[in-house]
Amino acid sequence: MFEISFHDETDASIVYKQLKNCFVKSDSSLSLHNEKICMEMHELKKIKPSMIETLRWFVKKKEQQRALSVLEHSFFYKDIEEQEQILSILQSILNGERDDIPNLPSLVERDQTLIKSLHLLLENPVSFSFESVLTFRLKHYFDSLYQFIEAAIDEYKMEQEYQAFIQQLREVLFSAESKLDEVHLVYETHFEFYDSQQNYLSKDHLKKYINRTHFNNYAFYIDSVVLAPLVSIAPNKLYLYTDHMDHQLVQTIRNIFQERATIKPYQHFPLKKMKVE
Repeated sequence: MFEISFHDETDASIVYKQLKNCFVKSDSSLSLHNEKICMEMHELKKIKPSMIETLRWFVKKKEQQRALSVLEHSFFYKDIEEQEQILSILQSILNGERDDIPNLPSLVERDQTLIKSLHLLLENPVSFSFESVLTFRLKHYFDSLYQFIEAAIDEYKMEQEYQAFIQQLREVLFSAESKLDEVHLVYETHFEFYDSQQNYLSKDHLKKYINRTHFNNYAFYIDSVVLAPLVSIAPNKLYLYTDHMDHQLVQTIRNIFQERATIKPYQHFPLKKMKVE
């Protein structure tokens, strides 16, 4: 008889229900006894690939619990909302949705390590404790989780700083007197400013609007070419013409201006008229 012991009955029941789907015949020896899953050894050999995939799936579920424990006890994040946001970022990293973060272990190699460990575990199967597998056989796998948690925390902090940055600029925007009622901002390969009559506003002209006292003591760099003049002008209406909605500065401008901004395709901008120096 082959047995897998779990920390509690809930874990055993979750894995048992997953494994039960692997058996076509109803007369299978697979059974659940409190915190143990049992089956005949010859049946295990038949469903070995499914057993590996089920255990792999359950290990992934356990990652979130392990990550939560690390957040609470190693990084001292006690606030539930903060925990949820960091765990959400962590999951997106582990799902490969944030592949622009440098110096992280390969997700493919990490998953292959997990599968290989489970293969070795069942190569010459003997009964085992799932908790012991997590602690010893998968120690390296879970040790690498720390690097992903640290990356998720860094991403969370940057997002918090970015939101504070956006809020500060919105406060500047709403407290400033509008220098122009309407601005047309065009972006294809670079940003160009136009007034309500579609007259081009040169860089020298834009510099005259910048109030540098608004932008002291900012953690984020405020570029003097686009963001500083745009917020200083504080137009009541902003028309942004672009086909590059994923551009970081385009997204930042949208977040700052929100209800004041109207986004249109690049080709909707009318022909340029005269230049204003």
